[in-house]
Amino acid sequence: MSTQLAPVVRQEGDASRQKSVGFPGRYARFGNFQVDLQREELYQDHKRIKVQAQVYRALLLLLGRAGDIVSREDVRKGLWPEVFLVNLDANVNTTMNKLRQVLGDSPERARYIETMPRRGYSFIAAVEFTDRTDTMPLGGAKAATEAAIPQPQRVPISHRLSAVMRMAGFLLAGILLGAVLMFVWFFVQARNHRVIESSRPAAGASRSAQHAGRIRA
Repeated sequence: MSTQLAPVVRQEGDASRQKSVGFPGRYARFGNFQVDLQREELYQDHKRIKVQAQVYRALLLLLGRAGDIVSREDVRKGLWPEVFLVNLDANVNTTMNKLRQVLGDSPERARYIETMPRRGYSFIAAVEFTDRTDTMPLGGAKAATEAAIPQPQRVPISHRLSAVMRMAGFLLAGILLGAVLMFVWFFVQARNHRVIESSRPAAGASRSAQHAGRIRA
């Protein structure tokens, strides 16, 4: 899609350019962005972002009606009140696409600007207006809060693998030791059994000899 605005034709007798709608505070905050409405500047994570004048006015138009649907005709009246657009859709689409690029947004995964098919656009993110200059954007405040919460220490994978290997080594050593002890026990039992079996014939022969002597007597 082309990023060039379509030609416009001025209408005679139109009123002068409308001023921005008033806001309840000097600063408008959403996500990790903050708008200085008095100086007409946009900041992201406390860093100023360069924005074209027409794109900035489109942002103000959406912020002033956050949560509501802003029609394409409303966008035209807000951005080009003195002119008649030859191609309304092309100019509006180009401006909104540039605004999305500035905010890092997209129509497919909208976080700030949602396209309402055949109706217009809606600013869907939470917006906070304030007069305090030391406040952080909503996203930045959340990040700072999360950073202040102690995070559990993560054990490196190499250390966990080493511990597992040690446990496996101890288990294997125990199995081998048990096998050796079992073998020794069976060996001793077998030896004792052989000694007992070998002594039985000798005892039987002695009893036979004694019995024979008694008969002769």
